[in-house]
Amino acid sequence: MNEMTASKMDEKNVDTLPFKGVIFDMDGTLLESTEADYRAWEKVFNDYGKKLPYSDYVPLLGIKSADVVEQQLKFTDQEDVARILKEKFDYFVEFVHANPIEPVVGAEIFLKSVAKYPVKIALATSSRQEKMKMVLTQLDFLRYFDIIVTGNEVVNGKPAPDIFLKAAERLGLLPEECMVVEDGPIGVAAAKSANMKCLAITATHPAEKLGEADVIIDTYELADFKEICERLAAS
Repeated sequence: MNEMTASKMDEKNVDTLPFKGVIFDMDGTLLESTEADYRAWEKVFNDYGKKLPYSDYVPLLGIKSADVVEQQLKFTDQEDVARILKEKFDYFVEFVHANPIEPVVGAEIFLKSVAKYPVKIALATSSRQEKMKMVLTQLDFLRYFDIIVTGNEVVNGKPAPDIFLKAAERLGLLPEECMVVEDGPIGVAAAKSANMKCLAITATHPAEKLGEADVIIDTYELADFKEICERLAAS
């Protein structure tokens, strides 16, 4: 039981909610990591003779890093893929050391509000485990999650539902007992494919790109978790 789960029990908040689990995406949903991720990929693409304008990067948001290497750089040998992912991670670390990652505005306040309720909290990120650990440790966010699933733990990345289904399984819940918090159209599509209600935040994509989501918000700052759950359940 993590620190936040224990605090839920201590506070004895017995409000009835329509969901037993909340599954958060990471990049763009909780962390302002898009710039660092883009700069790292831009360097990798350049190393292998390809350009990556930001307009071409945006559709890659939410896709597993290994899939980006295989589909965009055309390396399929797993040793090559692993080597390139290591290069990309090194570039990411270099950029983050110079420009520390910041949380999405209001994200920690929202996480704390969720943790006051009797729900389990998961993280399901397409990022690889080493990146996840680094950025969440930097922001002291690891303590909020009961379980974490990363992109290298599933065969099929988003928009396939695998990562959200695995998160629900590890929480010991049915898919329909979980809601997802996302920021990108690929992630929203994955949540809906998993038969889960989806809250989307317009942190990295405009609302018109998130149309499949059940509820869309512009900021966490005024978001009431219980009210959002009720809106999701009624949608």
